[in-house]
Amino acid sequence: MRSLNATVPQPGQGVSPPLRSSRAIRGVVHSAWNSGAMIDVVTAEPAELNRDALEAAETLVRVAFGDRFRTHDWLHGINGVHVLLTDDSELLAHASVVTRTLRHGDAAFTTGYVEGVAVRANQQGRGLGALVMDHAEAIIRAHHKLGALNAIESAASFYAVRGWQLWAGHTQADTPAEYSTPTPQMTGSSSYPMPAPSIGSPNRHR
Repeated sequence: MRSLNATVPQPGQGVSPPLRSSRAIRGVVHSAWNSGAMIDVVTAEPAELNRDALEAAETLVRVAFGDRFRTHDWLHGINGVHVLLTDDSELLAHASVVTRTLRHGDAAFTTGYVEGVAVRANQQGRGLGALVMDHAEAIIRAHHKLGALNAIESAASFYAVRGWQLWAGHTQADTPAEYSTPTPQMTGSSSYPMPAPSIGSPNRHR
């Protein structure tokens, strides 16, 4: 696990209680700068996060997505590499990069699939979403051939500005029995692969 220090503006008056993640998370601390006050950027494997940290991250994501976040959606990202932004152990933002295989024709790509991107409501507008995605994308570039995510409609422009490309083609998932089923999506959401190899974006994942 890796941890970085970054700076952001001082938080405004919040309406929700702080979500705390333990200082006991193992990791190495680096430095980063983001226009204001120092925060920690922690990059951690699931085994490196204690129960309190995982519960804080899950609560943050569920509050951010509200009713759009289904009961089992947290499980999709729990086994990924987690990126957590914290200020004095208060969790401000989260993302997870999960290893999956995406296919296009006969080609298969080791893919970093981004899950659970969320920023506390009273911390939005400080650049934390961009900061957490900077680190998620760095993980993808370092360890995967391709990146992908599924974005709700209101977040489409955020990812487009960062260079994520809308996939307008068919998507489906491979089951363990090697049968393919349509990929479920949230209402008003779209799939966005990161700029990929020249043969194009994959259309199947598992």
